Amino acid sequence: MKPTIIVGYDVETASESTVGFLEGAAALHTRLGIPWAIYVTGETFEKHADMIAGMASDPLLTVGQHTYSHVLLKTIYMTPQDGRPVHGSYPSFIKVGASLDKIREELGRTQALIEDTLATRCRGLTGPWGYYRGLADRPDILAIIEEYGLCWIRTNARECRDCQPTPFTEQPFFYRDQGFPEILELGIHGYQDDFYWERFDNRRYGDTYLDYLIGKLDEVLSAGQVWSFCSHDHGTPSKAVFDKTRGMWLKRFFDRAIELGFRFVGPGQLYKELQAGSG
Repeated sequence: MKPTIIVGYDVETASESTVGFLEGAAALHTRLGIPWAIYVTGETFEKHADMIAGMASDPLLTVGQHTYSHVLLKTIYMTPQDGRPVHGSYPSFIKVGASLDKIREELGRTQALIEDTLATRCRGLTGPWGYYRGLADRPDILAIIEEYGLCWIRTNARECRDCQPTPFTEQPFFYRDQGFPEILELGIHGYQDDFYWERFDNRRYGDTYLDYLIGKLDEVLSAGQVWSFCSHDHGTPSKAVFDKTRGMWLKRFFDRAIELGFRFVGPGQLYKELQAGSG
């Protein structure tokens, strides 16, 4: 496969940052012609339903979900083993995942919100926080995901310490061994965003997150891999702020990827391509 980038944003703050982010990201992706997906929590969707509905007709945009209230699908147990605290805890950090009943409630409620408002089936899910091995060890959760018609998910987003970066060797895969051959794991590669780069990166590629992104492009290009890329609607109270901060490094990252010959696709297209080639 030609080196490919699939862009997905976790839209979860239910705040003015959501508005600034969506306005800025929409303008950026329209200008560059790059497909993008947003994975929206139900709480955020309720607050900004009119805005998202007004954007949903854009053929570049795919709307997915991120649970209703950002509950974890699986417990994470972060053990960085580097002598530094993580999320304010030392030497490890644990956050407990939701019960199956709670997961079913959260996914079902958000599916209904999106589908009733947009009059289209929601097919994509990002699991809050992300997990080591995705849901390969949780067929019980995969059964709930299948129940709601979700086809592509981003849950494989941590390495063996439950930390980051996620290795790029963790390429998209179908959950065939678990009995769910129609569910595609896209994963999230590298860091989920600049805040995890700030905590975990060794600065091998340089002193900024953009240095890391640009450096990884060459490696992904050489390996002919898929890069499932993630960012968030954090710290962007207006489009002007987005353009000066997150949007600035996103644009430079995208521009360099285009120069190198990467292709950009939406999750639905990649799903169809991989499904067609899975036999």
